[in-house]
Amino acid sequence: MAQVLGDEKREELEGLFEELLLSTDRDGADTLLEWLREETDFFTAPASTAGHCSYDGGLLVHSINVYKLLNNFNKNIKCEREDSIVVAGLLHDVCKVNFYTKGVRNVKTPGKREWTEQEVYQIEDMLPMGHGEKSVYLLMRHIRLTDEEALAIRWHMGGYDDAARSYIGGMTQSRAFQTYPLAPALAIADMYATYFAD
Repeated sequence: MAQVLGDEKREELEGLFEELLLSTDRDGADTLLEWLREETDFFTAPASTAGHCSYDGGLLVHSINVYKLLNNFNKNIKCEREDSIVVAGLLHDVCKVNFYTKGVRNVKTPGKREWTEQEVYQIEDMLPMGHGEKSVYLLMRHIRLTDEEALAIRWHMGGYDDAARSYIGGMTQSRAFQTYPLAPALAIADMYATYFAD
């Protein structure tokens, strides 16, 4: 939790997020935004417990990063709907809202015999539905997703999705990737943002 997202930067990113989401002109986008603001920790949550963007506001940072990469990829994939890039990029990890809690853990100081208390993020999954499928479920409470958006979000974890590791799951994911260019593009953008765009 060493990195911190300052209030000014968070406000800037929140404004960009809101502008992009509302630019889709989707029915329910306003209520989705209201839900994210009023009933979730989307704008203050981390994106992970200890990996990428593991700080307050990290989920917002990661979501904006994925959107920007996906938007850039669209030069090659030529997604028919511009709003699909916004929806998939910004909202693929909605499954992480109200998912992390802060706790304390004793951590050994490297090279010494002492332990120190350290604040950490812990997972407290109140809706254990999975990852991509949970995002699709939560989003469809508010906005209608196209088949391409739903499948891109469902399979955005690529080979890291446990379901994709089974024979049938792997075939299903492969078919989604072959049918809808947005699906592999989102998986690649998410992977790139995770490792290179903190």
